Amino acid sequence: MGNISIFGREIPLYGICFVLGIAISACVGVWLIKKKKIERFDLAASAVYTMIGAMVGAKLLFVLVSIEQIIKYNLSFLDVMRGGFVFYGGLIGGILGLFIYTKQFKLKFLDFLDIYATILPLGHSLGRVGCYFSGCCYGMEVSSGSFMSVVYEKPNNALTPVGVPLLAIQLIEAILLIFLFALMLILFLKVEKLNGKLAFVYAIAYAITRFILEYFRGDKERGGLLGISTSQWISILIALVSISIIITLVLIKRKKEQK
Repeated sequence: MGNISIFGREIPLYGICFVLGIAISACVGVWLIKKKKIERFDLAASAVYTMIGAMVGAKLLFVLVSIEQIIKYNLSFLDVMRGGFVFYGGLIGGILGLFIYTKQFKLKFLDFLDIYATILPLGHSLGRVGCYFSGCCYGMEVSSGSFMSVVYEKPNNALTPVGVPLLAIQLIEAILLIFLFALMLILFLKVEKLNGKLAFVYAIAYAITRFILEYFRGDKERGGLLGISTSQWISILIALVSISIIITLVLIKRKKEQK
């Protein structure tokens, strides 16, 4: 299920979905940069910085949250590399990569952030489809024949349960991400003077979505605290920080208007 054979060579569907997500998001990004008057070269170059940061951050967080299972099952380096990525690690690493690029070449970070915040849910949705094929980020165990269930026989993820029906939470999240992309796209096209506002809309919307979906995940090896998973704690932190920044900006604006 996790691979397809092309000319006798096994190609992971996760990788294909990952590349498709990048390609389709890039096409949409090229269309959107006209509003921000950003050059195609800068979009492409910033994407390289962003992707490097995202991949490093996603893999590092995966290792950190899975370290107990890696040691317990004595997983090989190859198993760890094939095991998947943690989205929030990729999000943080990607933002850092984008920030480095814009600062290095003296570009407007917030303008780029609006672009990436708009197209990110689209690419992420295809990535989640890849997770479904790979078997990573799997859902909780459900009864046989349940709605949106899947049974893995040879998952690419070494920690995925085999032979039991699991909720296809990856596909559910992919659908919700498509709706989020539609919302972000409408806001991008309709709202004037964005100045990074879309990043906060995305951050809060996804944090709430992810917090809820975590209750239906089955990969408990990612760890948690006080009955709340690592990703839920990160979701809470992101939502609180985003809301705090919005309130602060509103208060600053009101003070300026009163002067």
